[in-house]
Amino acid sequence: MAASSSVITFGCLLALGHILAPTEANVHPVLTHKNASSLLGQLVTSSTLVWESYDPKDATQLSFAVEGGKYITEDEHYPIYVCRVTIDGVHTSGHTEKILQRHRCVAAHYKHGKYDNFDVLMNKGHLGKVGWKHWRKFDAGVPVGAIRIGDDSFIGRHRATHQPNSEGIATHWGADFNLGRLDPLGLGKIMVIENDREKYYDDGEVLIETEPFRYELRDIKLDRIRTDLRQNLTELATGKLENLGDKYSTVETVMTYSFDYIQYWGSHDGVARGLPTKIFEKDIIIPAEINWALKTSEKRFENKAVQTKLWPGTAINVTLRGTYVTLEAPYTAKLFAFYYGSDESVSRKISADVRKSYLKEVKLEFSPVYWIENGTLVPTTTTTTTTSTSTTTHATTTSTNEPTPINEPPLVHVKHMGEKHSGPDSLEKTLHDSPGSNEVNSHEAPENMSSNPGKDVALAGFGVNAAGSIATAGSACMTLLLTLFLSL
Repeated sequence: MAASSSVITFGCLLALGHILAPTEANVHPVLTHKNASSLLGQLVTSSTLVWESYDPKDATQLSFAVEGGKYITEDEHYPIYVCRVTIDGVHTSGHTEKILQRHRCVAAHYKHGKYDNFDVLMNKGHLGKVGWKHWRKFDAGVPVGAIRIGDDSFIGRHRATHQPNSEGIATHWGADFNLGRLDPLGLGKIMVIENDREKYYDDGEVLIETEPFRYELRDIKLDRIRTDLRQNLTELATGKLENLGDKYSTVETVMTYSFDYIQYWGSHDGVARGLPTKIFEKDIIIPAEINWALKTSEKRFENKAVQTKLWPGTAINVTLRGTYVTLEAPYTAKLFAFYYGSDESVSRKISADVRKSYLKEVKLEFSPVYWIENGTLVPTTTTTTTTSTSTTTHATTTSTNEPTPINEPPLVHVKHMGEKHSGPDSLEKTLHDSPGSNEVNSHEAPENMSSNPGKDVALAGFGVNAAGSIATAGSACMTLLLTLFLSL
């Protein structure tokens, strides 16, 4: 019985391990058409879209998939997604079809096969503006932003034909659109599969991507629990104040120093690398301007005027030191994407990691006063103090020897000159306003992108999420183990 228990327990652990084991799909770049002035045009790699191999074990994968239409039956109504398979060495587009809790790709090919291994078009982060644009053969070539599927074709679709039923009412069961391709040869045509045959149309719709031309990052909140703040005391500049005159007077010098101001705001799925981005931090009037996912480094300069009063022939050494800070922290923020030809932006909550290096708390240190001629410290003198007390008979005189400096200890003044760049960073100042965690629902769709709404996981054919599967498996194993224990 003990041996059987061990075998069953080991089996449960293997089952749980299989459920918990992470899977990673293969990712391939997406090419889009960017030049409408020629037939073939220029193909560039999309920064927001990718082809990703379908993973039936990932219940959240299709929440990022690009919709190609709806599948409608008497009992079901769920989205279909743009997919592709390789047939005879050529990439062929198609749409997904749900079979129980899995999906397969229905290829737009004369063989009209249904494939279990395929790629899905993914809009990672939901920050790519993807939509279907009406096309007809008299339009000028391939639309800008059209998504390439094969060597010389692009993803297209045509609305499925609605057949009248016995009562004469046009109804349709199945996909409301047939996905295929736009063939730009000649005036162009859209090819789809209907009734297991290739059919060509002079009009239809082409899938295009509109990439943003800039971003804005707002509502930034750090995860204060995981914030790492490192501080180093750094020597910035040294100088000397000296009185070369013949009378007690004020002497002054200007000290110049520089430091590296560095910021990096991380990266995020679906956000175009290198795109101009404005960072709106709290209490900052003028936003910082960076290129997304690239480190920004600039040399900043500051000037300090240092002055004091010295006796003739004396001097002091002065040193400026500052605290150089490196701050690293996870953060959440709202990223706004802006597009040409539209006054509206698309926004989405994102999470990433920020790293900043900056200078704060510049302080002055100075040496004792010394003689310029020989570098020795200014000496002190001995003076005699006499105190008299009188009586009717005699007077008594006492003396005390106390060192007295030749001059008062110098009072050194520091004044900033020009533009000031050092000081506490806005991120550091807002740490107390930041949440204890930066947990973000990474599958949350953009707030104002009506052309690409968020996907419902259950609607996409996954009734139970990964957490539910693990809980169910764990409960079953625990029940089995308890039964075995009681039977011993």
